[in-house]
Amino acid sequence: MNLGQAAHICAAAVGGPRYQPNMTPEERSSPENGIWLCNMHARAVDLDEITYPAPVLKAWKNAAEDRASKALLNAESEIQKGSETLVVLDIDLMFTGEWIGAKGDAWTFIVKDFLFGNLERLRNFGKNELLPIRRYVIIESQNEGRLLQEGFDWHVNAKGRHEITVKVYPEIRRISLDELGSDIAGTYDGDILIANGDFQLVKGEHHAKQMIERNLGMPFGSWVVKPMMGSYFPMYYRTYKDNLPLLNRLARIELIRMMTIPASLSETDMDAPLNFIKSITEVSVMAPHKGLAGIFVSLVWSDGNSWSDTLYVNYSQEHIELDEEDKDILDMLKQTFEQPSVALLQKATNLFKGRELRVKRDNLAIQRLFNETLPAIIAAAQPALQQVIYPLFTSYETTNSIDRRPFAFYTSADIELAVIKGNVTEIGTHIILRGFKKAGVDAFDVHGDLYIFFDDYYFAFKPSHHGTTWHKKLYDTELTNEDIRAIAAQWVEHLATLTTRQIKALH
Repeated sequence: MNLGQAAHICAAAVGGPRYQPNMTPEERSSPENGIWLCNMHARAVDLDEITYPAPVLKAWKNAAEDRASKALLNAESEIQKGSETLVVLDIDLMFTGEWIGAKGDAWTFIVKDFLFGNLERLRNFGKNELLPIRRYVIIESQNEGRLLQEGFDWHVNAKGRHEITVKVYPEIRRISLDELGSDIAGTYDGDILIANGDFQLVKGEHHAKQMIERNLGMPFGSWVVKPMMGSYFPMYYRTYKDNLPLLNRLARIELIRMMTIPASLSETDMDAPLNFIKSITEVSVMAPHKGLAGIFVSLVWSDGNSWSDTLYVNYSQEHIELDEEDKDILDMLKQTFEQPSVALLQKATNLFKGRELRVKRDNLAIQRLFNETLPAIIAAAQPALQQVIYPLFTSYETTNSIDRRPFAFYTSADIELAVIKGNVTEIGTHIILRGFKKAGVDAFDVHGDLYIFFDDYYFAFKPSHHGTTWHKKLYDTELTNEDIRAIAAQWVEHLATLTTRQIKALH
């Protein structure tokens, strides 16, 4: 297109009438006049509040966005042909698929390898009379999920592959974080936060984080008012906690489902539980703590802003009482996960690699973690250490380390010099508990470590070089007081575990 035509598009972008100046075609098509027309139209709109009041401009904007949305819906290039992805049609029907095309409301792809389900289940898809609105499609690579209309076509193509076409409804509306309002604040392990004799409130990103944690930890179908509310994550976690690459992908699928698929059986209720999220960048499940799974999540809010943090999600279902119908559904779902193919699971885990938000390591952040965060974690752990751990031993001492070089008296100047000299790969704090003093048990020492490891794009807390990650953050995010309390609690629990293990080894 030339820039004379771009002037028309510029005017149409705000929904207004196309500007038609009295110029020759050659004048209109020149680049200089195209830019001038665009600027002139914008300035005319800005200066004439009577002809172009705010409600008119808003109506133009909505109309333009609607036209753009319809244009995308009808574009075959909306989803790139030939791209392989994980496709989900139900909890027991997941497979790798290759996109053929998306035209209008029809999405077509080739079925490759089944993760859950089989060809018979696929051919009978859509005959779900129990929960008809469970008919949906989720496409992992697109961060997309849609409810499905009636109709499901499949055939075997010339290469012997099953080719299916589903018809999708338009995507649901997204809301901003401001529209979430506020809620009572809770700690990472579920306690209510109280300050100055009253409940603390959370809003914005903090409220959104709390909602993600609660929705992921709520067992699917456990709320009778909204039977589609809740998550399969607790079931996924208990089944695949030893296969983290697969669990990461299943957790990602759950987040996509809850941000795009409505949780009500009412056809008029089209709000998804997490419809304030635009896309998921990365999901990484980490070590559990007191019945909570640590999950590092990197995402983009509906307003386009990036965010990441470590969540703590409940994966226990012991407190849930199910009726007979729910039990039948749960039994069916459990059978889905009994003995899947190891080779297929391995293939599924390698299809896509999690993407990081590419913010390079920050030396100032490393210095702050050494000078402020490690001492804050030790301080947060002190009450529990003094009550539970220290009384078991005759004495204790602590040291810090930089790149495996321990020293009891490191200062801020030492860490500053270390980062100037080169890339610091790790820092740590270490405690030596000397002389176990309970009667009937031989004296022994316990060495407990807490490391912060530095990747190019994030830092992670671990109890050892080869241990499971406790907590993870990108460099452009701040550790909150809740994060510090959670890490401190994990460290205390780790020390208690080491002590118990040592006692058992003596018997």
